[in-house]
Parts: sequence; structure tokens; C-alpha cells
Amino acid sequence: MAAYTVNTMSQRNRGVALLTVLLVVALATTTAVAMASRQQLDIRRTENTLYQGQALMYLYGVESWSQQFLAQDRRDNEIDHNGEDWATRLPPLPVEGGQVQGLIEDLQGRFNLNSLNQPDDSGKLARERFERLLKQLEIKTEIMSTIQDWLDADIDPRFPAGAEDDHYLGQEPAYRTANQNMLSPSELLLLKDMNNEIYEKLRPHVNTLPEATPININTASPEVLMSLADDLSKTDIESLIIKREDKAYKSVEAFLAEDIFAGKNVSDTGLSVDSDYFLLVAQADIGHLQQTLTSIFVRDDEGRIQILVRSDNEI
Repeated sequence: MAAYTVNTMSQRNRGVALLTVLLVVALATTTAVAMASRQQLDIRRTENTLYQGQALMYLYGVESWSQQFLAQDRRDNEIDHNGEDWATRLPPLPVEGGQVQGLIEDLQGRFNLNSLNQPDDSGKLARERFERLLKQLEIKTEIMSTIQDWLDADIDPRFPAGAEDDHYLGQEPAYRTANQNMLSPSELLLLKDMNNEIYEKLRPHVNTLPEATPININTASPEVLMSLADDLSKTDIESLIIKREDKAYKSVEAFLAEDIFAGKNVSDTGLSVDSDYFLLVAQADIGHLQQTLTSIFVRDDEGRIQILVRSDNEI
């Protein structure tokens, strides 16, 4: 009986020892797997950081190259148009670890929303043109009063669709009207009755530059050009675009002398054939990482370039 008890206890002890060994092995395996996973995660994070840093250096290089390109263009040319070298998309260029590409766009080929806030005749002319642009894009023109309320300094809603603090403070979360010039077209998404569909229609044709800027008739889109006067047909405007691609207009007067403007009494105010503001969108693909840089440049008469805005998102 004693021998049976001893054997039984011995078997139990061996069983406990075996379970202990299995538990230790399981814990060691789990710890090793966790350490390996953490190590892989740390390696991936380090790799991403290195890729991101490398990509940013390439993008800053594209940005610097663009500044030099635009500065030289001002010294060499008196007009700006889409046939110039700066307006040619930079194709994907191979670099160590990946590729970079970029595109410079003339922002003065768009309508400046901040020009709606101008006083007197300049503001009236801007609002007339913007109303035509809205009609071309099949957007309700009432939205102009909403934009004006966002820009102006007073707190009185405009008729028929204006909105001031009394509307926006009721939103969730609550916010106030800017009561100043827009810093980005994306501010439109904060406005009353604005939605993504309307925003996407407007976005390619508008800018929010810090001062009143003329529209460059050599780079403006058909929709923006059609905002210059009533009853302009898209066919006629497209014929002018084809003509300017062959030979850019050297003066606003030469542009307005075209037959399609006869009897239209189109004002040359707020129009130009040269530009000061440009948008760069550059992209670097390094390893498995894609990095974007968006910059807005302003160029003075001497060709000096200043970076107004730099972002890794859409401006």
C-alpha cells in the first residue's frame, strides 16, 4: 500500500514538472514571438522614418528646382502661358529608392474668391464674373452671398442665402465666421449649404490668394473665361484656347479684340497675361512610402520667389 502511494505521488510530481516545463516553454515562445514582432514593428517604423526623410529631401529638391525655374522664366519672358516649360508636368524621374514627379500650375488661371470682398466697382465686377462662373458650373448663385458673409467684417446676413455667427454657432461643433479673407479653398466646406459635390465642382476653378489678383487669360480654364461676359458660347471660347495654345496673347487688348467679344463691352479690369502666384504639387515614391508636397509661390517683378504655403495635404 505504501509502495502504491509513493508511485502515485511520484507520477503526480512528474506530471507537475512536465506541466511546468510546458508552461515555461510556452511563455518563452510567446515572449520570443512578441519580441520578434516588436522588433519587426520597430524595424518597419525606422524604415518608414528613413523613407519619409528621404522622400522629403527629394521633394524639397523639386521645390527648389521649381523656384529657380520660375525665377528664370520671369527674367526671360514678359507673359505666362501653358506652353512654357514650367507648365510641363515633370514626368516620374528615377531617384535612389524610387521616383519623384511634379506639376506647376498658374493659380491666376483661377478665380480668386477673396476678390469678392473688394469694395466699389472692383468688387461689383468680381461678383458679376463669379455669378457667371457659378452658372457655368450649374451651381446655385445664392451661394455667393454665403461666401461674402464669410469674408466680410459685419455680422449681418445677406439676402437671400447669407449666414453669419447666428447660424454657425448652432452647428455641432459650433464655430464662427472667419470675417476675413479665406486662407484655403477648403474653407468652403465650412459654409452653410456647402457639400462635397459643390466643392468639387468649384475647386479646380478657384483660389484664395491673399490679395486681389487678375485672371491670366493665357492660362484660365474655359469656365473661367466664359465668366468674363454674358452669352459667350463654349465653342467660341474653346476656339480661343486653341488659338492661345498656338500663340499666347501678348496683351489683354489683343485678347479682347477677338470677334467673339464684339459688342460685349468686356472690361479689361482684373485681367492680365502674366502671373505672380503658382502652385506646385510634387510627389515622391520611395520604397513602399508615398509622400506629397504642395507649395504656393509668389514671384515679384525681379523674379524673386517666396514660399507662401507649404503642406503635405491639398491646399
